[in-house]
Amino acid sequence: MNAMTDIGADGDAGADRKGHPAAKEAMERWTDLKTDRTEHAEAWEFIARFIRPQRGGFNLSNPEIRTFEKPLSSEPIMAASSFASGIYANLTNPASRWFSLETPDADFNAWKPMAEWNDIATTRTFNSFRPELSSFYPATFQAYSDISAFGNAAGYDEYDERARKFRDLSISLAEVVWDIDAWGRVNEWVRKFPLKPRAAVQLFKDTGSLPPKLEELAVKGDTTNVTFYQHIKPNWDWRPGRIGLKGKPFISVYVCEMEEWLIRTKGYHEMPAYVPRWDVDSGHTVGTGPGFIALASAKAVNLMEGATIRGAQYAADPTLLAPDRETWPLNGHVRPGHVVYGGMNMRGDRMVDILQRNAGIGLTHQEKAAKVEEIKNAFHYSIMGLSGRTGVTVEETMIMEEARLREWAPHSDRIMEEYAAAKVERRFRELWRRGQIPPPPKEAEGLPLQTRYTSAAALAMKAREGTAIVQFINNLGPLAAANPRYMDRLDPDATVEALHEASPSLPARILRSRAEADEIAKARAEQQQAATMAQLAQPAAAALKDAAGAAAMLQGEGGGQ
Repeated sequence: MNAMTDIGADGDAGADRKGHPAAKEAMERWTDLKTDRTEHAEAWEFIARFIRPQRGGFNLSNPEIRTFEKPLSSEPIMAASSFASGIYANLTNPASRWFSLETPDADFNAWKPMAEWNDIATTRTFNSFRPELSSFYPATFQAYSDISAFGNAAGYDEYDERARKFRDLSISLAEVVWDIDAWGRVNEWVRKFPLKPRAAVQLFKDTGSLPPKLEELAVKGDTTNVTFYQHIKPNWDWRPGRIGLKGKPFISVYVCEMEEWLIRTKGYHEMPAYVPRWDVDSGHTVGTGPGFIALASAKAVNLMEGATIRGAQYAADPTLLAPDRETWPLNGHVRPGHVVYGGMNMRGDRMVDILQRNAGIGLTHQEKAAKVEEIKNAFHYSIMGLSGRTGVTVEETMIMEEARLREWAPHSDRIMEEYAAAKVERRFRELWRRGQIPPPPKEAEGLPLQTRYTSAAALAMKAREGTAIVQFINNLGPLAAANPRYMDRLDPDATVEALHEASPSLPARILRSRAEADEIAKARAEQQQAATMAQLAQPAAAALKDAAGAAAMLQGEGGGQ
């Protein structure tokens, strides 16, 4: 395990910050990358309208001025929320230790000193995500909600030196654009966001420089929003081992649109921005998600609900027909229990009548229910929460949940790779650089460290293996009663290791190595052998004692004569 260097201080890009090339580059990259995803942004606007109303503003120059849409059906919103909750519970549930750190060498991980270090490193990294030290879990649920609707999410993290906490953020996709490298990994990020002058001064007062004009606005208490950009990109001047900014693989630049001002430049050992995506085709930058699949049905349900409401409105408050305004003294207003003077002539003809709409809207409850079912299927809603249902056994629930996990396992793996695993790796390195994790055993020098998923999703898949092993052993019992050969084929060490492997959440330190178990078995065998010898010796000793007693008696009798 190679030690990491500490995160460096902010770099200095020169004294002339006004009209800086870094500011111009950030603004140009925002425009270019925003243009490249125009088609996706148009689809996201519809998804936001029907499925995730609190997000939106993808086509606006300033997302803050957007208005909330009011969909007519809550079904798509509830299905998406349930799906996001399912991802959260199965991948990064704070109630369970959803990851562990280990080397790729399984035998070396089983070595007790290494197993104990793995547990210490895992525990301290896991604890760094707790609410008192980090905002990871609430930010993660927001990210999963964006993924369920838009198929993409944007996150960022940084250690706050003043608060001594990790700041984890989930950011609206309307504020962020990104690009990928040749391997499809996100390696560039531009965020455009507004701040009021005083908020900007508060954010950058200790770590950057602001335009004098903006500082004047802050002193005056001006509440006008000022636009800022954060541009994270690869450091093309990076060389391993160098000190300062040139020794960091990634650069983060904060700039202000006002006067194209460079505020701050900082280097990072790892990419501090994350863009987990649900389903991404080869060569594409932006992914799609369940919300895109459910969009057509969500639109249809919204139209159906609108037609039903309008039909009910016509029935409850029908359109009235009158020959002219003078014939109807109430000027078009009628009230229950009131008399409409002039509504009938002397011949008994109606002067005010109802516009008949007997044809109906032609929609049935079954048709709307079918569209709602399509939405739920898009979000895997039908089996997202099966536990506790009447008539469904625990075994049936496990089987159906395993089937659900298999359905979105490829997508969950991508989320873990692009988000959770990347978070864990960066968090571990941060703690390592700050001396919060002890050195590993010397024998581990040079070995890589990897993240092993022990989330509910991984546990559910592994649990089936453990259940199969136990069932297999139970099946051997009746057969072994007839022929011990059946049990002779079973390797106890391999069985214990397989059951432990099927329960990834169990700490490695609880399992002794085979060598230790052999020593214990050897000592136990020696104790049993000694006990057996002692037990066998007891009758012989008693016989010798009886014989000695008999001889003494005979000698006594002879002496008396």
